Amino acid sequence: MQFHKKKVSDNKTPKFTIGKKKLPFTITPARKVKDVPAFHQGTNITVKVRDDLKDVVEEPCLKACQQLFDKNIETMDSGCNGENCSDRAYIVINYDTLNVNNKRVAADMVKHNTARFLPKSDESIRHYFNQLYVQISVTPEDYVRSVEQRLSNVLQGFVPQQKITKKMDPAHIMAMHMRAQNRTK
Repeated sequence: MQFHKKKVSDNKTPKFTIGKKKLPFTITPARKVKDVPAFHQGTNITVKVRDDLKDVVEEPCLKACQQLFDKNIETMDSGCNGENCSDRAYIVINYDTLNVNNKRVAADMVKHNTARFLPKSDESIRHYFNQLYVQISVTPEDYVRSVEQRLSNVLQGFVPQQKITKKMDPAHIMAMHMRAQNRTK
């Protein structure tokens, strides 16, 4: 019996290429309100999952809107950017979809002037619901993280609730538009 020695090759080391060296982390400078671009797509985009909020909510309001979403509280509008809303950060909550406990929180916020109640009106379909308007004052030089934290603190009293959906009654909408048309004639 003969044994053949296998020739051992020096090419057994793994081959790899070294690309551009990446830093283990990136430091991004703190953004200010004046650096936040405005979203111009409107507020008629349906938000089905939490991740959808980043496509319709400006950065300073995002954290607070996500917290409200996690509590099943419906937001209707929000804003804080350097283009057309650099003096305030606001969130509009659909008051009609709040449960009894969260309506108490809203009443307390109105009582302490941290929010305003906007009753529904015939102006447009958008105003078909009662709304809670929550606003804090900001400056263009405020840091986004600071605004996020302050807005979240104002809204921290809300508690998780069952999702409440209020549908628009088509007959009521038609009547609302008819009243609005009669006022303009």
